Order: sequence, then C-alpha cells, then structure tokens
Amino acid sequence: MVIYADVIFAINFVSAYIMLYILGKIINRVTPKKKRLLLASAFGAISSVAVFCMESPAWCMYTIRIISVFAMIFIAFFEFRKRLIHQFAWFLMLCGILMISMTFIAGMLGKTVGIVSKAGVLYFDISPGVFLLSFAGAYGVMILFIKLFKNRKNKRYYRMTVTHNNKSVSVTALFDSGNLLKEPITGKPVSILEWEKAKMLFNNNYVFSDLGNHIEEMKLWLIPFNSLGNPSGMLFGFLADSIYIPEEKKTIDKTFIAVYESRLSKNEEYHALINAGLL
Repeated sequence: MVIYADVIFAINFVSAYIMLYILGKIINRVTPKKKRLLLASAFGAISSVAVFCMESPAWCMYTIRIISVFAMIFIAFFEFRKRLIHQFAWFLMLCGILMISMTFIAGMLGKTVGIVSKAGVLYFDISPGVFLLSFAGAYGVMILFIKLFKNRKNKRYYRMTVTHNNKSVSVTALFDSGNLLKEPITGKPVSILEWEKAKMLFNNNYVFSDLGNHIEEMKLWLIPFNSLGNPSGMLFGFLADSIYIPEEKKTIDKTFIAVYESRLSKNEEYHALINAGLL
C-alpha cells in the first residue's frame, strides 16, 4: 500500500476538526472559535504526518501523539484547560467511534477499507467519495452516542424531603443538569416542586391560580425564568427551611423552591427537579 503524506494530513485535519467541534458544542457546551479549531486541527494533522514518517521507538511515537492531542485540546479550548483530562478521554473515545463506524459503513457500501495505524494515527486507503459518505455516517453515530450517554448519565433520581413551616413533604426528584436557575437577588440555586406537593407545606389549601393574591401572607418570592416551555416568565417560590437528600446524606438549609402548576413528568416518575448547583 502506498501512503501519501498529503492524504494523512487531510484525513487527520478533517477528523480532528470535526471531533474538536463536537467536543466543544456537546461536551463543553460552547460554540468553538473557528480560528482556534483550524489552528488546533492543523497542529494535529502536522504531528500525525510527523509520527507516520518518523522511525523511532513505539514509546516515543506514542508520547508525541499523546502530547499532540493534549496540545490540540489546549489550543482549541484554552478556557477549559482545567478539564483537560476529561476532554482528552472524550477525544480518544470519539477517535475509536470514528474508526469503527467508518470501517463498518464502508463495508456496508461494499467497499474494502485498507487501514494502517501507527501510534494511534490512522490512514484510510479509500476513495474520496466513500470516505465522505463513511465520515458523514460516523459523524451521526458520534452525535447519537454522546447524546445517549449524557442522557443516561444525567438521568438520576433521588428522594428529596422538603421542610418548611414545621412541615415536611417527601417526593421523588430528578437531578436536572440543565436546571441552573438562580434567585437573582441572593444568587441561591432554585429547585422546582409541583404545587400539588408543595401546598402540603402551607397552612392553607389555595389553588395555584390564587397564589398571586397571597404573596405576602405566604412569604412568596417572584423568580424570573426562561424555561419550562416558556420563553420567559415568573415563578412563585419560597425559601424552604431545608431539603434533605438521603442518597447523598446531604442537608441544604435555606434554599429556594419554585412551585410549578402542572406535572413535571407525564408518567409521574418524579415530582421535583433538583438544581444542578446543589449536588
């Protein structure tokens, strides 16, 4: 098999750019800067060519390759440098998914893929058309894998006991990694509880629509939000005496609870959302 340096550069440049883009958008949740992505991808592609062309002990080539991957991530996401190891692990996982997916998809297209690997640098002996089709399919697989993994990881249920006015109510709560709601004056995190459960903590039996007429009596706060299916709005909330999460053996004093009129879960798996800042 004849190996061309320019093909190595092109394959690794495109692969690095796409994987860094995914890393930024889905893992770091930022929009990557194109100039940084281009610079990082070019650095990675050049180092890949260097590793492929050099004749050195395997440990030396692997060391150069590992350093180059760290450098790529550092260049692309300097502001997330404290999470470098986490991003490195995700990058390696994406590399593995890319190689397996491209090989499988090319095989489904009836094409034989010649793969040469040297210190983690891949060379595909494949036509440009099949490469693009395989790469597009592999990109979809990577996105699907990350979303499934993150959804599975983030879907954590806890038993949460809310205490207020010398009364307590215990509910099943979902840890909501996307709930970063804060009360704007104090900056305290805000968890969410269905009103049907929350009203057990008050010495009345008001329906949700009456809360606006009893704000002072119930010592309610108005908390602005832009989620829960609405572009913006206000939630009624109260400063709970405490919440207790037994699985974490954690008690949080004086934390905000916003009340929600409807069901949080259609199948009633949970009745509260724990703010991401509390765990």
